Amino acid sequence: MSKEYPPPGNPLPVDGTPGVAEPLAAEPETVVPHSAESQWSLVWKEFRQRRLALFCAVLVVLLATVAIFAPFLANDRPLYYVGVNRFQYVEAARTARVMLASVINRKTSEGAAAGEASTSDAGNTARQDPVDVIRLQLEIMGDELAGSEREQFDVLREEILTTARQVADGAAEPDQLAELRARLRKEFDAREVTLAIAGHWPVLATLNWLDIAFMVGNLLILTLPLWRFGLNRCIPPGKPGLRSTAVTGVLFGLPVLLAAAWWVIVPERIDRTPYKTGVLITEGEDAKQAEVAYVGVVWPPVPYGLDEGNLGTIFEEPAWWPEDTEETSEEAARRTDKTAAARGPWDTIHWMGTDEIGRDLFCRMIWGGRVSLSVGIVAVSIYVSLGILIGSIAGYFRGYTDLVISRIIEVVICFPSFFLILAIVAFVGPSMLVIMVVIGLTSWTGVARLVRAEFLRLSGQEFVLAGRVLGYSPLRLIFRHVLPNAMAPVLVSATFGVAGAILTESALSFLGLGITVPKPSWGGILSDGRDAIFSGEWIIIFPGLAI
Repeated sequence: MSKEYPPPGNPLPVDGTPGVAEPLAAEPETVVPHSAESQWSLVWKEFRQRRLALFCAVLVVLLATVAIFAPFLANDRPLYYVGVNRFQYVEAARTARVMLASVINRKTSEGAAAGEASTSDAGNTARQDPVDVIRLQLEIMGDELAGSEREQFDVLREEILTTARQVADGAAEPDQLAELRARLRKEFDAREVTLAIAGHWPVLATLNWLDIAFMVGNLLILTLPLWRFGLNRCIPPGKPGLRSTAVTGVLFGLPVLLAAAWWVIVPERIDRTPYKTGVLITEGEDAKQAEVAYVGVVWPPVPYGLDEGNLGTIFEEPAWWPEDTEETSEEAARRTDKTAAARGPWDTIHWMGTDEIGRDLFCRMIWGGRVSLSVGIVAVSIYVSLGILIGSIAGYFRGYTDLVISRIIEVVICFPSFFLILAIVAFVGPSMLVIMVVIGLTSWTGVARLVRAEFLRLSGQEFVLAGRVLGYSPLRLIFRHVLPNAMAPVLVSATFGVAGAILTESALSFLGLGITVPKPSWGGILSDGRDAIFSGEWIIIFPGLAI
């Protein structure tokens, strides 16, 4: 009896009966996979799961933002004003005449104008090209003029600059430049000209290229989700590498480009204009003799300078401080009247009180955070970089390399880091750079051990073995494949490390071995409050809370 078999391609049924021919199954549809997440996206996702570390990172970013934008938050210069700056015009004219005199008498009497230069910017520009300094000062003068006087001044300015360059090169007689200098003093004296009412940005004008780089970088970090969304809309979704490159280029390239442009276009100068003595231009008031006259002015939230003292407001309590129950009403009224009389027309209340020479404590706390956070972030960057490099080498190569590096780490851990820092600072001397470098060179062991442990855990994973089989170099495997997967605990350690570095710097400043006057730091402010623990306890409370 012959046995029947099903047609080719049909499997036998379970019960053994011959099957019925069925059409071949259609090929499955091609599924387009979603774009894979980058390594750093995975690191960030893992880091977000650690709530305490995430909170500390957000707090550090907020404090860093306040520190970076300190010039716009606490300053004795206006953010913007419309008016006349007679002081700046007078100073620029004086400096221009001094530098013209130095060009005229450069061979015989370069110090003839030293007496006049003592009250000008010439002392700060002595090592610059005199003609460049003259050009800058004449531009400042021209910006304050308007109308026909501005046109006449522009003609005279071109003559002065051309003749000054010829005299400096030996192609013209100094007498010609002396005549032009006399014309400048006679025709454009501050008491004779009418200055133009214009808008000014004093705080913005005093920023340097480093301020611009950090401010732009900080704004890009804070607004990263917004502009990255717009950037992703412009780049096709099938090119994740291009998206990552574009984000990195914007995040690091834009601050560098804007800082370089600022350094080239905006000259760095010192603005000594006493803006606090400015007056408002009103119909019944003649502000022609005032150094600064305002039509309108916008001050920072804390309108006080870093070293702006006021002997009439010594140890003034914070505005919200509870009243002294032992003080009589007459004494309180007398103290209030005295404080009000000592304040200037543009001064406001002191939210954190004042110190022993009447400086606003809130202003010093904001600027002190700039110093303390700079020390913390730079020191952590140094020791995290060292720890990553040393720990990755030990964890990847293992064997004798790991053995030697591990013994070195154990030896470094045995040293008491704080006393080692004290000894180094005592020998080298206290400075901001020394403290950052010393903290960075003595605190890398913890990060190195973390990275080593992560490399030991990950080095046996399939993606590492596949990379070795494909012939990837150790450098590529370490920094492109293994390290991104080991960064989550490193970021947690770095977040808490900033706080530890700030504590170390504050302790050094408190002992007098850290940041020195005139730069404020939280530890230095706390040290100043030791002598005023009973008369100004707020000087200790606020920096202590910040630390």
